[in-house]
Parts: sequence; structure tokens; C-alpha cells
Amino acid sequence: MMKKTDSAVSEVVGVLLMLTITLILVSLVAVSMNSAVSSTEKPITATIIASGVHGKNITFENTAGDAFVLNQIELRLGIREYPSQYTTLRNTAEKERLISYSDSPTIALGDRFYIESEGGEKLRWGSFEISSGSHLTYRFYDLRTGSPISSGEISVP
Repeated sequence: MMKKTDSAVSEVVGVLLMLTITLILVSLVAVSMNSAVSSTEKPITATIIASGVHGKNITFENTAGDAFVLNQIELRLGIREYPSQYTTLRNTAEKERLISYSDSPTIALGDRFYIESEGGEKLRWGSFEISSGSHLTYRFYDLRTGSPISSGEISVP
């Protein structure tokens, strides 16, 4: 009669151990990558309202919240009656789209700025055009964090 003196871990337990170690390593890598990518910048918090349509300009006002620099924000314009139509405006090195009424690029509480239409008497930016009687929707985004800042709509006379 032979006695077996060798003892070992079964194959099933070995596979489960390797699987557990692999899952722990993958989760550690995922956690470290997510925390490395996250931004520590505080997003802009402000209430920006459209205060009027004057000729070919639309005026906006910072009525509450943080001061911000116009180059740090992006404006998305749309038409409430046609939600699939929209355009995005931001200041670039080639063209200033968001223009301060003062010469300062910083918009503090109570300050106003405007966007100027590119289309003569009509409100138009590129191929995006809004006609009289429509409702212009707008949403501002913080370019640094991608966070929405403020949104609203205004009737176009």
C-alpha cells in the first residue's frame, strides 16, 4: 500500500488566487489613473443672464457668483423651436466673439458683455441664424473644467 505524502493546493484554488490578485491590481491602476486625471480647479459658479437684444448685439450680465475671464468660457446658442440647430462661440486668438463693454477681459459681478452678430441686420453666426419671434437659448460652459455655468433663453424681437 502506497502512502502519498506530498500535499499541494488544488488547481481551482490556485486559479481563484491568481484571479483575485489580478482584479486587485486592475482596480488599483484604475483608481490611480482616475485621481491623476481629475482636476483640482474650482469651476466657475456664476449666474449669467441675457439682458437684451439690441440691434445685432445680445447683451449678457453677470448677476451673481464669481468673476471670470471671457477667454475661460464658451457659449452655446440654440433655438428653442428647433433644438437640433445650435452653434458654439468662444474667444480665439483669431477672433474675439465675447466682448466686454469695459476694456477688461474679466467680468465681475454686475459687469456686462455682448456677442455681435455676423449677419447684418439678422442675428447670425456662421450658418446659425435666428429669426424674429424665435426664442434664443444659451448655455455657458467653463472651458477649464467643462462644467456648465449658467443657461437661459431670451425672446428675439
